[in-house]
Amino acid sequence: MKHVLIIIGFLLLSSFSTCGRRGTPLPPRDFHPLPPDKVNFQQVVSAPLIYWNPPAKFVDGEAIPLKEIKKLSYIIDIDFGKKVFQTSKTFFKYKPLPVGTKVCFRVAAIYKTFKGDFSEPTCRIIKTSIKQPPVVKEIKAGDDSVKIKFGKLTYKTIEIFKSNGKNFNPIKPYKTISSTIFIDKNVINGKIYFYKARYANNELKGPFTKTFLVKPVDNIPPAPPENLILITDHICYLVWEPSTSKDVKYYKIFYNGKCIGQTTGLTFTIKNCLKGTYRIGAVDKAGNITLSKPAVRR
Repeated sequence: MKHVLIIIGFLLLSSFSTCGRRGTPLPPRDFHPLPPDKVNFQQVVSAPLIYWNPPAKFVDGEAIPLKEIKKLSYIIDIDFGKKVFQTSKTFFKYKPLPVGTKVCFRVAAIYKTFKGDFSEPTCRIIKTSIKQPPVVKEIKAGDDSVKIKFGKLTYKTIEIFKSNGKNFNPIKPYKTISSTIFIDKNVINGKIYFYKARYANNELKGPFTKTFLVKPVDNIPPAPPENLILITDHICYLVWEPSTSKDVKYYKIFYNGKCIGQTTGLTFTIKNCLKGTYRIGAVDKAGNITLSKPAVRR
């Protein structure tokens, strides 16, 4: 019996590795990141630009923590070792090259001190470039909208870039259009937006227009209050129906053209009920005001 217990104890001990895991000891971790899956290419005028998605796993199959993915850096190999650059961004723009030049790029990710393998090469021959930006004829900021009008199109596609600050995403456009009119309703009155545009023909990208600063404003007055009545009983007070505009913030009360008060409600008591003309003004969030017709006495 004693021998049986010794054998069982030996088997239990041998089923755990030195790191506390049951079963066969696992191989040591390998923190070399996988290469980017695909290196994409654009020709911006005559300069190659490449971009990629960061790797999500190490070569041992374990996931790279999300907070660590943001800390990855990258080695850019050009023409198989002729030039090498390093960047912390997920894109790289090279110098302008002559038409007909063949250029190849490979990208390897670096995690701390662990350098991964290079991606498959992405090679292109530099083509005749798009040399001119689209012509901006007019740009208007309206009520919760921005409108840009372009001149006659030289190429079929225009890429629109938009930013809340001065830094644009250099790769992905906000919108792509095939007409001379662009309208953006995804804006808020009072906020500043920046826009620029360029022609695009598949991988070929032209130069940008200048950057336009736009601030949408509400310059459309609200609908007026309706059916204003001055009731003169034991006390004097005004009653009215609301403006149909959704952005009305409050109402101003006017007597003979002079403001004598304001309210967010639909009634207003007058202390001294004098003869004269009473009107109500609907005021929207931007400060635009529309007056009602004169009050009818009852």
